[in-house]
Amino acid sequence: MTKKLIYGPVPSRRLGFSLGVDLVPYKICSYNCVYCQIGPTPETTLERKPYFPGQMVLDQVAASLKKGVQPDYITLGGSGEPTLNSDIAEIIQGVKKMTDIPVAVITNGSLFGDETVRKDLQNADVVLPSLDACDGAMYRKINRPHPDLVFEAVADGLIDFRKMFAGRIWLEIFIVKGINDTEAAMRGFKRWTDPCGPDKIHLNTAVRPTAEQNIGRVSEEDLTALCEILGPRAEVIAAFNKQRLTEAQLDTEQEILNMLGRRPCTLADIAGGLGLHQNEVIKYVEPMVSSQALELVRIDGNVFYRKL
Repeated sequence: MTKKLIYGPVPSRRLGFSLGVDLVPYKICSYNCVYCQIGPTPETTLERKPYFPGQMVLDQVAASLKKGVQPDYITLGGSGEPTLNSDIAEIIQGVKKMTDIPVAVITNGSLFGDETVRKDLQNADVVLPSLDACDGAMYRKINRPHPDLVFEAVADGLIDFRKMFAGRIWLEIFIVKGINDTEAAMRGFKRWTDPCGPDKIHLNTAVRPTAEQNIGRVSEEDLTALCEILGPRAEVIAAFNKQRLTEAQLDTEQEILNMLGRRPCTLADIAGGLGLHQNEVIKYVEPMVSSQALELVRIDGNVFYRKL
C-alpha cells in the first residue's frame, strides 16, 4: 500500500487553506524542539536522501489536484524537516509545472548553511524558516539540534539564503516563556533578522500540546510588545478565520466531536480512527480547544483531547 503523503487542504494561520505534502517520514528531523506539536524526535539526523522519491510525491500531488481541490498554497512540510529530502528541488519544480497555486516550504532552516539546500529552494514562492534563538545556548535549549549543527552557521546560512532567493521569506520565531521572551532576546534577534531582511517576521507561541510539558505560553499582549522591538515587519500570528470552512470540513469537525464524545483520544487515535494525517487533525482540534469545545488532559505523559 502506497503511503499517503498529501493531507488537507487544512486551515493554516499563516497560509490560509493549505494542501500539505509530507516529504519525510514521521519525525525525520534535525531538531528535537521542546515545543514540537507532533512530539519528540527519537533521533536527530542530517542525512539527506529521497525519503519519499520525487516522482512518488508529484504523482500524489497531481492526483489530489485532479479531484478539484483549490488551496491557497501547496505546502511542503509535514512530519519532519522537508529539506532532508534530497529530491525537494525536483518536487518544487514539478509542482510548479502542473499548477499556478503557489508553493510554500515550511522549514526549520537548520540546513541553510549548505549551499545545495539553499539552491534547492530557489523556485519556491515563499519559504517559512524558523529562527527561535539568538545565540548558541538558547539554540541548544529550545531546538536541541543534531550535535553537528552550530547556531552561527545556521543563522549565517539564513542570511546567505536571502541574498540568493527572490521569493518571499516569512521568518517564524517561536517564543517560549522564560527562555526567549525578553527585550534583551529581541535585541539579540535583530542582529540576525536585520541583515536577513525577511518580508515578514511571525511571532508564535504555544497554542497546542508540546513535546515537553510546562512549555510556557506568552500572552498576545506580550508578543505584540516584542514585535515592536523587532520592527514593522514583525507581527503576531493571527488566529485562523473559520468563516471559510467548507461543508466537508465542518463534517470533519463533527466526526471528531462524535469520536471524542465517546471517549478521550490522542492525536494519533483521532488520525487513525478517521483516516487523516496527524497534521490535518491538529488544524481542526486547535480552534475547537480555543473555543472550549474540547479540552486537553495529560495522562501518564500522553496528551488526550476530551469533549466538553
